[in-house]
This record gives sequence, C-alpha cells and structure tokens, in this order.
Amino acid sequence: MKIGELAKLTDVSVDTLRFYEEKALLQPSGRTDAGYRHYGASAVEQVRFIKTAQRLGFSLQEILEVVPALVHGDLHLSEVRARMQTKLDALDQQIERLQQLRGELLLTMNLFKCEGSVTVNAKDLIQPV
Repeated sequence: MKIGELAKLTDVSVDTLRFYEEKALLQPSGRTDAGYRHYGASAVEQVRFIKTAQRLGFSLQEILEVVPALVHGDLHLSEVRARMQTKLDALDQQIERLQQLRGELLLTMNLFKCEGSVTVNAKDLIQPV
C-alpha cells in the first residue's frame, strides 16, 4: 500500500509517517517503479503500536528502542512488562511531586488572604522558607 493509504488506515498524517520513517520507527518495504513508498500490511499494526505507546506516555526514543525486536518478532512480553513497570514507577513519582506542589501552592495561597483589590509587589509574594 502507498503512504496515503497507510495514513488513512491508521488515522495519522502522511507527514507523521514520513517523520516516523526519518526517525527509523517505520520503514517502507520498498518503492514502486514511480518511486512511491510501499508498505506491507504489518505497517498498519506497527503505526498503531507507535500511537498506543505514545498515548501511554512512551517517548519516540523509548519506542525506537523496541521497534527492531518488534519488527523481527523478537520482542518478549517480559521486556514489555518491565518497560511498562518503569514507566508506571516514573508516573507514580511524578504524581507524588505534583501532589506535593499542589499542597505547597494551596498553603501559599492561604497565606495571602486579603480584601478586595489590594495591590502587591514581588516581596509580598515571597513565602518565607
């Protein structure tokens, strides 16, 4: 199939597919006599894998690390689970940091109780440590 067909089947733009090719995430199986990229049926699943991994928070670099094994049928479920666990641990740490930040912001906001339209300057907004 040509790149436009692949784009329609995967709901991504032609430019995105070209970008994936530039980053070695996707390779055409060849070119037509007219020079158009040609993709095999497995390209649909590969693009959907890339989009799913992105949606789950994996960077293109992280995805690129597993693409060769995926393409060659050497990607083991244990490796996928380990990478997902690493991503989940990082997400938990980020959530914890955001919850701490929320608490600090709420505490600081509660320190600044005022009436109406009182004006302030920078020194008024600095919370003592």
